[in-house]
Amino acid sequence: MQFLALLFLMLGVVVIMIAGFLGLSYGVGVYWYSREGALIRAADPNPCAQCDADRDWYQSLPIWKRNVITAWWWANRLTWASKGCK
Repeated sequence: MQFLALLFLMLGVVVIMIAGFLGLSYGVGVYWYSREGALIRAADPNPCAQCDADRDWYQSLPIWKRNVITAWWWANRLTWASKGCK
């Protein structure tokens, strides 16, 4: 019984740490994007122009910044994919 309690405690700590790191990664990504990201004007005829601009901005970042904001990047990609952009 103590083994199961210890196992669930360790699993809970790991899940909480992963959630914390993902939250921190997303928050840093939102902050950096708000300061450095490219915004496309709303009158642009291409509905995926902002998605393309986001991708270009992300790919221009140094590799360490890309690693830090991985959670933001995946959330952004899922948002654009739901709108039909690649």
